Amino acid sequence: MSEDQIFVFLRQMFVVLLLARLLGELFRAVDQPPIAGEILAGVILGQTVLGNVWPELYLAWFPVDPLQRGMLDTAAYIGVFLLLLVVGLEVDVGSAWRMRGKAFFVAVTGVLVPLLAGCVAAWLLFDRFNEIEGANPIYFSLFVGVSVSITAITVVAKVLFDLNVVKSDMGLLLLSAMAINDLMGWVILALVMGFVASASSSAHASTDVQQLAFVVVGIIAFVGVCATTGRRVVTRCLRWFDERGLPTPATPLTFVVALGLGCGVATAAIGIHPIFGFFVAGLMASDHNALSEHTRSVISQMVEAVFVPLFFAGISLHVDFVANFDVLMVSVVTAVSIGGKFLGAWLGAGLARLPKADRLSVGIAHTPGGPMGVLLALVAKEAGIVGPAMFVALVFASIASSLFVGPALAWSLRRSQVPDSVGFFSREAVVFNVQADSPTGCIDELISKLMVVRPELSAETIRRVAHGRERVQSTALGQGLAVPHARVPGVEVPQVVFGVSRSGIEWNAVDDHRVHLVFFILTPADEADTQLSILSSIGHALSTSTARESLLSAQNEEQLWTQLRRCLVATATPALS
Repeated sequence: MSEDQIFVFLRQMFVVLLLARLLGELFRAVDQPPIAGEILAGVILGQTVLGNVWPELYLAWFPVDPLQRGMLDTAAYIGVFLLLLVVGLEVDVGSAWRMRGKAFFVAVTGVLVPLLAGCVAAWLLFDRFNEIEGANPIYFSLFVGVSVSITAITVVAKVLFDLNVVKSDMGLLLLSAMAINDLMGWVILALVMGFVASASSSAHASTDVQQLAFVVVGIIAFVGVCATTGRRVVTRCLRWFDERGLPTPATPLTFVVALGLGCGVATAAIGIHPIFGFFVAGLMASDHNALSEHTRSVISQMVEAVFVPLFFAGISLHVDFVANFDVLMVSVVTAVSIGGKFLGAWLGAGLARLPKADRLSVGIAHTPGGPMGVLLALVAKEAGIVGPAMFVALVFASIASSLFVGPALAWSLRRSQVPDSVGFFSREAVVFNVQADSPTGCIDELISKLMVVRPELSAETIRRVAHGRERVQSTALGQGLAVPHARVPGVEVPQVVFGVSRSGIEWNAVDDHRVHLVFFILTPADEADTQLSILSSIGHALSTSTARESLLSAQNEEQLWTQLRRCLVATATPALS
């Protein structure tokens, strides 16, 4: 490797990362997923725009030298591996298991319906869509089916966070269902990749069967060990790091990345793509009680700030999206991807007996392909299963569905919300100085205040439900806010109790800040929309540091209520009681 090649590599990294981050942030500023801007950066710098408008500059900046191209591709592939590691960390296995009843129905149908729809469409249109001479229609159909069936949990989590409902019961259900969805989808993909690898590496049918059996047994054994013994060992290691006071987040960050590398080597040895190993490594380290929300956020930000933009911009450099844009192919793939996932999740919500008003939101939330759809398209292209036109169609479907989900989910949630949610706050349900120093203690203290306002309710039942919900997932929002809540049978009128902790409470918040402002939300068991409305009201009212500081600076209970009322009224029109 010469100094000139290193210079060209650094020059490529500079311009690709700079433009990808710039366009990604522009898309984020208009409430759209950054992946769209990052891919657009590659389209502008690559064959599609620069290669056609100024081919000499394109070849000078991105020469065809295999070693030179390999350097940039290697940097991009590091982004792929770390992205799958982060996706695994985002999958809260514990919450998914506790929510397995309803989440299971939504996840299973949310995968199987688009998987079958994609396979059938690709099979029927194989002669029209196939671009690879001698391609196997079975492999082609399976890869297309899997590519349109996996939901981008990271995209949906960001949308829920922006809508201030990520900590609601609806948010928990959606993320739990998508955790199961991701796990199912990646296991199916691993099996398909193993099947393709065994066939391509064998000259005889008998050897195919032996190789396939080895791959299948290897996948089952690997996942089984990682999900049981491996997960327990990793959790104990992370807790040991914390107990010993080792540097955070440096120590867990190094450990998790090393774990991903080891699992990637293991899956490659089995005969499947290393990306599956990184995903499983993330799953093993995803215990929210062992890896703090702050550490998880640091890992995610590191990956998303540098490596992910390089990957998504890099995959667009060497494909001409205009020349390979097939209108029929793009239309069919996009319709099957969005329609199949929506229908599957909607049917699952019906089987789970969710309220009809919530089924639309569940269906919409499962539509984005996002980064995962793009990644699967790349895997299929590099495996020689799909050609450039199908690659472009799969990428387009993933981006289109990600652009669609934000506005659509906001509309579906808004149409079912209660307009007078601020009426559930009251002067009598305010605690000026919370004495408790733990989340459970704070919840109990606010429930005691609730009993003064609503003595007809059962304090024991409310405590049991609220503590159970908190064990499933922390309700800390970050920025010093927490919103513990309970949906309890027998409650007819919702009530919000607000308290301020002057010293702050450790609540496992994503920003690692202590919680000072706590809203306990009590709603009827069958009114998820009311809970969403209240959470949204709180999120909008306290979205600025000025609003939060005004509550912390109150000198007495009367001032605290006055400031809270002012914040709520500033973002909503209904009068308070």
